[in-house]
Amino acid sequence: MATVYQQKKMSSARREMAEGEAAASLASELIRIRRHLSNMPDKFNIVRARDRIAWTGLMAEAKRSEWNATLDEFFAPAEVAARSLRNRALRARMLDILEILSFWWALNTFEPGLMNQNSMRETVKHALECLGAWQREESIPTAVPPFTKMRELWQQVQEDQP
Repeated sequence: MATVYQQKKMSSARREMAEGEAAASLASELIRIRRHLSNMPDKFNIVRARDRIAWTGLMAEAKRSEWNATLDEFFAPAEVAARSLRNRALRARMLDILEILSFWWALNTFEPGLMNQNSMRETVKHALECLGAWQREESIPTAVPPFTKMRELWQQVQEDQP
């Protein structure tokens, strides 16, 4: 029969293993998201609309697009994995990144061109760098400018909602 100390040690080892698996799963989903971003249709990536109404219509089309539906499929498993992380700062950063990326079309409606393929890919790269730093037991890197701008706009949008 295992002692209390041995039981705690085994429990801790199980938690660490589960967290490592969650981090690996999250990294895998982030890589899938990054790959999918490479296939973003040009019409959603490059601001070409002549006016705000046309751009808003294009972002409504983007929301309903097959490309966006495929992108959306990556977020649920990534969010489940992110919510399994015990490090609060890392968990919060990952959840912020996932939420912002999943509402890219909404943010682009408010600030055309903010959520382009490059800024989204850089944000995913930042998420992967954060995971890597955590696994190496280093500090989580400072947020990159594209993510910071996206997060600030997203917070404004949420505050303005009734």
